[in-house]
Amino acid sequence: MAFVPLEDVYKELLKRHPKGLYIGVAVDGSTMSDRAAHVAANLANAKRGDKLNILHISDRTKTYLPKHLQPQHLRNYYQDLAATARVKADWICREKEEGQSTCQALTRMADKNSIDLLVVGSFGRKGEKLDMLGTVSDFSLRESHASICIVRSTGHKSHQQSKYLFATDGSHAAGLAFCILVALLRRPLDIINVVMVTTSDGVKEQDTIAHYKEFMEKHKAVGLAFVKTIDVRTTTIPQGILEAAHETDADVLVMGVSGYGRKRLGSGSEEISV
Repeated sequence: MAFVPLEDVYKELLKRHPKGLYIGVAVDGSTMSDRAAHVAANLANAKRGDKLNILHISDRTKTYLPKHLQPQHLRNYYQDLAATARVKADWICREKEEGQSTCQALTRMADKNSIDLLVVGSFGRKGEKLDMLGTVSDFSLRESHASICIVRSTGHKSHQQSKYLFATDGSHAAGLAFCILVALLRRPLDIINVVMVTTSDGVKEQDTIAHYKEFMEKHKAVGLAFVKTIDVRTTTIPQGILEAAHETDADVLVMGVSGYGRKRLGSGSEEISV
């Protein structure tokens, strides 16, 4: 099975990000945006040169919002939250234009400020829906040029250590996502496990997994890499990935946004995220 040489992707990635990542977190004063802000602050590494931006879309038509949800209060609250995690955060607030959705305004703001990783809560002030994402996280996942980190209500808060499960299909998108994880997001105590789910006997997939293992050893990434074989009659690839996440007790699931198809959001990523 052909696969993307990870070392080539890794070197190219370091050229593109010589001074760390620009991390943005979308906030609206909801409980989930608080969780998202905690995760973003823990992902940011000042020694590596990461920059953390707190992004807020204001809407002057919402005159009914209480004081604690007004931009000035939110600015102080979230900058204090970041400071508690020993991270300096810049506040970026923009007024939503007439006829523009919050989703559109946020993704445009992220693009304008060259955000590499956009962290969003799975839902906002409107509340949680168990079978779908909120409108902002769903739109960001599909339309943003930045990589997306979706924080769920059941998710890990990511303090000193996180257990990652990386799901690969051997594509370039998967290779890039994996190199971002290893080179720019991994912390010293983090564990990274890699899985390749297949409906075949798994023999061909072993070459790809061996390549990932070699890369992990070279870059001192701690974790396992394995093939998971599923029965196509009872289990889909996304279901197999979620099973692997449960079996490895993963805190964070990482995937490339698309595999071998031309769609911006691949079917596997869509089913698992949404």
